[in-house]
Amino acid sequence: MKKVILVIVIILFYSGSQAQDYTKYVDPWMGVAGKGNTVIGPQLPFGSVNPSPDTPEGQTDGYNSKEKIRGFSQLHLTGAGGPGKYGQFLLSPQIGLNVLEDGHDSNKDSSEEEAKIDYYKVRLSDDNILCELSPTEHSVLYNFTFPKSDSSYVIIDLGHNIPGDITHLSTGENRGGYAENGTVTIDVERKKISGWGSYWGGWSAEPFSVYFTLEFSKPLKAFGTWKDGVINHNVQTESIDKKAQRIGAFAGFETEDDELIQVKISVSFKSVENASNFLAQEIPSWEMDWVREKAREKWNDRLSRIKIDGVDETEKKIFYSSLYQTMRMPRDRTGDNPHWDSDAPYWDDHNCIWDTWKTVFPLHTLINEGVVKDNVLAFIDRYKHNGQVLDAFLAGNDRVYQWWTVELPYYFHNQGGDNVDNVIADAYVKNVKGINWEQAYEVVNFQAEKMRTNAYLINDRGWIPFRTYEYAFDCSRTMEFAYNDFCAAQMAKGLGKQADYERYLNRSGKWTTLWNDDLESLGYSGFINPKKMNGSWAIYDAAKDRVDHSPGSFDRSFYEGTSWVYSYNTPHDMGKLIELMGGKEKYIERLQFAMENDLIDMGNEPSFLIPFSFIYAGRPDLTTFWVKQNRKKYTATSFPGDEDSGGMGSWYVFASLGIFPVAGQDLYLISGPSSPSISLTQENGKKLVVESKNLSKENIYIQSATLNGKPLNRAWLRHSEIASGAKLKFKMGPKPSDWGTQDLPE
Repeated sequence: MKKVILVIVIILFYSGSQAQDYTKYVDPWMGVAGKGNTVIGPQLPFGSVNPSPDTPEGQTDGYNSKEKIRGFSQLHLTGAGGPGKYGQFLLSPQIGLNVLEDGHDSNKDSSEEEAKIDYYKVRLSDDNILCELSPTEHSVLYNFTFPKSDSSYVIIDLGHNIPGDITHLSTGENRGGYAENGTVTIDVERKKISGWGSYWGGWSAEPFSVYFTLEFSKPLKAFGTWKDGVINHNVQTESIDKKAQRIGAFAGFETEDDELIQVKISVSFKSVENASNFLAQEIPSWEMDWVREKAREKWNDRLSRIKIDGVDETEKKIFYSSLYQTMRMPRDRTGDNPHWDSDAPYWDDHNCIWDTWKTVFPLHTLINEGVVKDNVLAFIDRYKHNGQVLDAFLAGNDRVYQWWTVELPYYFHNQGGDNVDNVIADAYVKNVKGINWEQAYEVVNFQAEKMRTNAYLINDRGWIPFRTYEYAFDCSRTMEFAYNDFCAAQMAKGLGKQADYERYLNRSGKWTTLWNDDLESLGYSGFINPKKMNGSWAIYDAAKDRVDHSPGSFDRSFYEGTSWVYSYNTPHDMGKLIELMGGKEKYIERLQFAMENDLIDMGNEPSFLIPFSFIYAGRPDLTTFWVKQNRKKYTATSFPGDEDSGGMGSWYVFASLGIFPVAGQDLYLISGPSSPSISLTQENGKKLVVESKNLSKENIYIQSATLNGKPLNRAWLRHSEIASGAKLKFKMGPKPSDWGTQDLPE
């Protein structure tokens, strides 16, 4: 009997100790089948490569499920809007050697498509080739299962790129992207092809070079290169010798039915040597099951840091699919910096910090603090070597340049404000470890002194006059710069730089210069209004992003929003804003009207914090209601808009957790959780546990709360209250209560 009991105990212990597989809840189709622009292909957490199928008429993710598949490229941006980027080193398996002048073979119908977090599979049904792939950090293993044929080929296209071939920004010589230089070389004896290309185009469009090496599992029966559609058999090297030329290479095989031809390819932004080293280190064998298992292990380590219980399978899939997106960009390319040698971390593919500072970085502070630390260290290193740290940093390029569209003026280096400041300040106020804060402040101070536009900086004006600023967006940039200044001021204060603190804090309050009490819209008055240098107001409709008769796409006063949105964007000065809007009751009435009439676009970043701002006016119940309403816009197939490098996914994670960061401040606003139990494990091992009693579809409103067993009567928290672990408990009910209505955040 004792032996039986012992066996049972061992079985129970063993089964209970098995790690839960969180990867099964991630569905890569979320954001692909619907809104999101996410990439269907797999990658590792913050991995450098993101292999995925490309199709004609895809979007910035390169893929349209309704189109025929062109091949598989190794680099993509996920969730991005704009012109797109990457699409390099397209691999195309095929029967027969079909290379057209533009480098594309005959696009193939597909079937049997399967997408997982660690793996992608599809059959190119025209040629009956089963294609499978699985990535490591810098490398990809492909399994191509061919039918019986004496003409089985794998083609590599060096010229293929998403902005030039898929998003089609423009046509002809100055199309949206092209290869300017490059070489491909075949080593027949070693079954290898290697090469590099220098590319223009896409977001942050200056030329970048990228290198590859690939290896086949089987000796080559045939080989050669091609240039602009002309095939050259038995030629081992080819180079681009004029702008936008298309070159590539091919390897041919004789295959039996269902014969597996494997390809492993690695990509480096520094050298072919680096790519070769990555390949040897990351994929030492040809076992795809091994590659997949390593990928699942790494994803489970990250995904398991938030455990959500008491919800159905659909909710788990939306939650973990959203969490997955928060760890795809930016990308850790430490050791692969193409520009300078440094021991500092090197993180690439910020597209853009305007999209990620509000939610992505604050989420990582809780679950991946080392990621935040390393990114701030990378900012410091970039400032040291580049003299600036800009909003977009893609393929090692630290600015945005779209020469094929228009010769852009001076201030086109950031989408919105100088929001690197906010990321650094958020890490500072939350005491992220391992950062030299004096060095970090040098970056913030430089931006506060030099990188705000001259129209804002001159004599510390603190606002941007209408049409005196080189790149418009006078109102939205004023609001963003004001918050940048506030973040800089808080850092200066903490570091004992009193003069900087007083100056930046004073400048951060000058956004009120653009407040027009008399501007009316939809029955309400008082909005941010474009203002001329002479002090007069531009005639403007607050529900639009531009003044009437504004020419061109850049002559807008607001970036991706209207005054209805940006008039709520004062997270550092909410008391003043509520006063300007007529007091708490009027603020509540007006914001309720805006939410009910879809004047606040929750599918875009400027609106992320707005529904939480009811808390500043003493109505946390309305925050709860509207956060729940917006969560419904996240479905198994769609995000509310472009997913934006984790921006949307991290909003959903915080909304599910029930606390939302005011990024740049040591503050979270409480909306109430969406599951009975959520456990978040911080990188220091401490846990934040959020539990809800009586939670249901009807019982969404907080009746009472405790923090670590003590009553909590306010709808906000300090990071310092949860940084060392905490237990937050809520009692829920069907109707609003007076909980959180008195002790308001400042």
